[in-house]
Amino acid sequence: MRPVIRSAVALVAALFLLLTVVPTATAADTTPPTAPTNLRVLAVTPTVVTVAFTGSTDAGGLKWYVLRGADRQQPTTSPSRTDFGGLKAETTYTLDVVAVDRAGNVSAPSAPVRFTTGAWPAVTGLTVTARSGGSVSLAWDRYAAMDPYRFLVYDAGRAEAVVKGERVTLSGLAAGTHTFTVRGFHVSGSVTAASSPVTAPVEPRSPDLSAPGSPGSPTVRLDEDTYEFTTTWTAATDPVDPAASLRYDVLQLWAGDLFTAAYGIPGTSYVGVFASAVRTVDPAGNRSAPALATFVP
Repeated sequence: MRPVIRSAVALVAALFLLLTVVPTATAADTTPPTAPTNLRVLAVTPTVVTVAFTGSTDAGGLKWYVLRGADRQQPTTSPSRTDFGGLKAETTYTLDVVAVDRAGNVSAPSAPVRFTTGAWPAVTGLTVTARSGGSVSLAWDRYAAMDPYRFLVYDAGRAEAVVKGERVTLSGLAAGTHTFTVRGFHVSGSVTAASSPVTAPVEPRSPDLSAPGSPGSPTVRLDEDTYEFTTTWTAATDPVDPAASLRYDVLQLWAGDLFTAAYGIPGTSYVGVFASAVRTVDPAGNRSAPALATFVP
């Protein structure tokens, strides 16, 4: 047989073998890892729990573990120590962990662990720094235990004011003895214990004890260029004082209560922080019920 013919025959034979030999398929991994065990708490703060556990085994190799609790999930590759944050102070949680292998198989969960986060310490150093007419100024120590998003000021346990820093002037207070406390508000929604109370007398400025009417139909709009909020409302009336003498407080909702974010606004509009509600204050310090604001896009 000629060399050219032999080469052609060999090529045809090779192609025949290539087309007729079926490769063996690799079986898919459908076996989950073993469940993690011995989940335990190493440390707890008001917003973070540190846990450890005994890891899983898997023939195809592990990808990671997933901690589950507080209505969310967090991956980790460290059985020996993992921080799980975003928690609220003084709250009880249940946490478990599952293993995930490289094929995406998920193990059975570990036995759960239950724990309660700690409490933030109280704000300290609250003092009255000034009094004048219906105004009282307060100050307190810098809060080192956490980075508070806001401070909440209470008057006899009732919501009074919200501020960013460690001082505030409360305005338009009614006559009488006021008892103030302060709490720190964390971005997680946690609230610190209350400070020790301080008292401050406010002298009467008028025999008027009649509360003014609430402002009418507060609405809030956002300026998308300046990112400032404009709140407008209809002027209130008062049985004793003229409408022009009335002032308005802009309120914000924090920790389930309405706190004053801006005091003594004249007129019927305000540009600044977002308003959850607006109330009327007369010259004697009588306050109306708050009128809830409506956001208008």
